[in-house]
Amino acid sequence: MRKKGQRGRVVVNDREGPEFDSVGQPFLSADGSVVAYWAERNDEHFIRIGDREEPAFDFVTDPAVSADGSAVAYAASQNSRWFLVAGGQKILLGGLPAMVFISGDGRHVGWVDREFHPDGGSKMRVAVPGKTGEPFGIVGRPVFSPTGPTVAYAADEGERRFVVIGTRRIETPHRVSDPVFSPDGRRVGYGARIGREIWWKVLEADSDH
Repeated sequence: MRKKGQRGRVVVNDREGPEFDSVGQPFLSADGSVVAYWAERNDEHFIRIGDREEPAFDFVTDPAVSADGSAVAYAASQNSRWFLVAGGQKILLGGLPAMVFISGDGRHVGWVDREFHPDGGSKMRVAVPGKTGEPFGIVGRPVFSPTGPTVAYAADEGERRFVVIGTRRIETPHRVSDPVFSPDGRRVGYGARIGREIWWKVLEADSDH
């Protein structure tokens, strides 16, 4: 990303994109075929995917890009209402989205809601269309199973640490990383600090599908 004065542009392989009032961090598909990022022009925010601009909104979040670049998802605000935008469709969200995530094949999307409480505290919930997880103080970046819609993520509640797989939460007191699925979707691994060493721990995935 290169800036000129107060304006910015994204440069991909020495090819300069157009200038905008401001630009966000670029996100690439795993195969490197697609670059997506948010941009602002004349107080309107939108997602730019390659050379194409999505419709403008009041605000947009960072985009999530599928591994093969076939799909992009993001959250957008219009008239104080937040939506999940994916595949040309908009889903009305009930809370303020902290992040959006997408499966490797682009078939499944989800988001993390942040709920603010009157006492000044907040909780986070991982959600997919039709399902919302339990509240936690902090959640990491969720990932979809490579074989279906099951989601895994790290979550903290006070001093307790968990890995959540689908609807099952497993206490993981030494966890120091976000979880990842094995290529066949049957196991979930995460890093754990034990003494001075980092160990790779493996859990059986509890499939919801």
